[in-house]
Amino acid sequence: MRKKLLLGLLALLVAAPSVFAGERLSGYSLQKYQEFTGNRVRWTCYKDNNAILKEIDAFMAGVYRDLPSKALDYEQEKLFWESNYQVETFCYIFAVEGLDLKEVRLALKKLMQKDEDYIASHEKLKGANGGVAPQMYILTSDVTSCYMSFSVASAMFHGMRVKGLYAAALKKNAALWNANTGMGQWLYYAPGFFGGGLKKAARYFQAAYDCAKDECDRFFTSVYLSQICFEEGDLAACARYLAEAEAICPESHHVKLVRRQNAK
Repeated sequence: MRKKLLLGLLALLVAAPSVFAGERLSGYSLQKYQEFTGNRVRWTCYKDNNAILKEIDAFMAGVYRDLPSKALDYEQEKLFWESNYQVETFCYIFAVEGLDLKEVRLALKKLMQKDEDYIASHEKLKGANGGVAPQMYILTSDVTSCYMSFSVASAMFHGMRVKGLYAAALKKNAALWNANTGMGQWLYYAPGFFGGGLKKAARYFQAAYDCAKDECDRFFTSVYLSQICFEEGDLAACARYLAEAEAICPESHHVKLVRRQNAK
């Protein structure tokens, strides 16, 4: 249970070209998303969660300022960034004094529904705004995962939908590291009678590692894959992947935490 909890905590968080704007994000959003992923790596070096939250707010302010003039499909890209914001801040908000968890859960529920409504109304459309970008499926799944973490009942109700969303993203583009890590996590946690399992999860984490596009993607996939190797008893491979992540970000508390837990 401790190991599965740790792997869950590691889940911190582009798209394929298409003739339809709705099926891809703008070059602006793709560029900013890569910057955001780089920041996520850098934030693993921070000890002050409030400082991270301030930087997230500042980054998002810049995105929202420029997005109306840069987006291919403003409605979708705005939802994409709202979802990124909610998922990333979810990792750090529990350090905020006076946090109202009911409000957090309600905000996630509303956003989850907005994301689902967009997908339902656009994925079968044709034309300039037809289709849905693969990243939108991933972020909707991530928002849903955050929401259902509040109760076992929510997890049971929404769990299969999470898998379906990751599968939809991978069907559009199998070379997305975050879709592969998402599916890998689902398979890792899901009981065998629901189709889960360590070996199935390992294949997706390996695929995520293989399709990582830069050091920031590789940082997260290396950490994930290290823990799969640890679970399988391949300690040499585990150490190798952790060393790779540490070389990318030597001051990361993320890697130090994994090493401490593995040592226990």
